[in-house]
Amino acid sequence: MRRILFAVLVLVFAFQAPAFAAPQKIAVASMGKLIKDSEAGQDAQKKMEKKFESAKKQLRAKQKELETLKQALQKQSLVLSLEAKQDKELEFKRKVRDFQDLTQATQRKMQIEEKKVSTPVLELLQKVINDFGKKNGYTAIFDKKAAGLLYVNDTVDVTNQLLLELNRAFRAGKK
Repeated sequence: MRRILFAVLVLVFAFQAPAFAAPQKIAVASMGKLIKDSEAGQDAQKKMEKKFESAKKQLRAKQKELETLKQALQKQSLVLSLEAKQDKELEFKRKVRDFQDLTQATQRKMQIEEKKVSTPVLELLQKVINDFGKKNGYTAIFDKKAAGLLYVNDTVDVTNQLLLELNRAFRAGKK
């Protein structure tokens, strides 16, 4: 009985040994560069800038208005009565709060829109990476800037190849 069990174990490990001995093909890619430099990422960035251009202009105008109001308040503080000075200061503080509220609301809208615009880009990128990895026989492709990745030889960096594939996939999807 022991001999049969031993023979079975030897056979099991003998057939698994080649699988363990197979070379592992590993690569890295810079996700940040892929998103920033790809046509898909640049298109998403342009959409964001276009959508929030007027909101940013409005915020800059309000900020300039507050700076002008602050300077006027400082100049007039010596000649205004105490009551008038307090009224102007209250008005200024209210406008500052309104500006802060508007800034926060705009930032929230931008974050929501950024997520909405970047999700399709990230999904396309993930598909391209998966297809690239399978097509080229990679065991794993890691983000070059990932936590825990301490050293990587540049010869395993496939960012530029992935960038070409991502741009092809993006153009194909636009047609």
